[in-house]
Amino acid sequence: MTILKLDNKFTLRHLQAFVELAGKNSFSKAAQELSVTQPALSAAIKQLENQLGTKLFDRTTHQIELTRQGAVVLEYAKHLLNTANNTFGDIQRAIGSGRHRIRVGTIPSAMTLTAAVVARYSKSYGDQIEIVLCDMPNDALLEALHTGELDFCVGVKQAQTDALETVTLFEDELVLIVARGHPLAAAKEVQWRQMAGEEIVMFTTGSIWEFASAALRQHELAPSSLYQVVHSESLYGIVRSGIAVGIMPSLYTAYLKDSSLHVAPLRSPTLKRKIILMRRNEVSRSKWTDHCFKELRNDLKQANHWF
Repeated sequence: MTILKLDNKFTLRHLQAFVELAGKNSFSKAAQELSVTQPALSAAIKQLENQLGTKLFDRTTHQIELTRQGAVVLEYAKHLLNTANNTFGDIQRAIGSGRHRIRVGTIPSAMTLTAAVVARYSKSYGDQIEIVLCDMPNDALLEALHTGELDFCVGVKQAQTDALETVTLFEDELVLIVARGHPLAAAKEVQWRQMAGEEIVMFTTGSIWEFASAALRQHELAPSSLYQVVHSESLYGIVRSGIAVGIMPSLYTAYLKDSSLHVAPLRSPTLKRKIILMRRNEVSRSKWTDHCFKELRNDLKQANHWF
């Protein structure tokens, strides 16, 4: 295995210059943003290319663009810069508070479960750590994980990649939500074909759209073009009014206490997505990051017993 030896001329500033230039596609704009001269920026990029042994940009008289190798390097550069920035900030906070910061993300439907687990962990180890918890659509979660903005996340894995360590937690199936006065409210289970003629509302963003759309097409059904929602309360409100039926993951309904709504599993087919705990497959920032990942993994794998 060949080990790249970086001399003392290689710094985070070289990566900052590279990322800024890749984003601006202009030496003048990138130099202005970095408060350096264009010759200095050009020299920094050249030093980085020489150090890595590859060309990062194709340059013409009027424009520049990333090479294939440059596009690959860009992902790692962003991750390293975000990790460094977070680490420096965490060091400053740790000096003042004596606690390590850990960043956890989750898809919105898994927030209730994830927050409950985070609360238990924080209660036991709050004198040593503090957890930043946020929700994002699945695509944004994976991007934040890859760029180093998150230490780990709870979401839906969309593609195989060796860059991630993954743990399958449980399966989450799609369910139908109808108003109590709806004819399907008496059914314990509902087949997809029984929704023929209904306005069907579901989330227009996130991992659910493609997941559910394929099943709708299979039964010659389609999501409503009249009612567009991105939040669970909006979907509930439309369904309560009786103007549409709703489709959403069962995780959203696990703690739903609303006598005006009826929830039924969807069958023929039964659609389930795997909820996964993910982190980058690399050395952790601290022993507490490893400890938190393992504890949350063990706790979240018991989630099927909670609802």
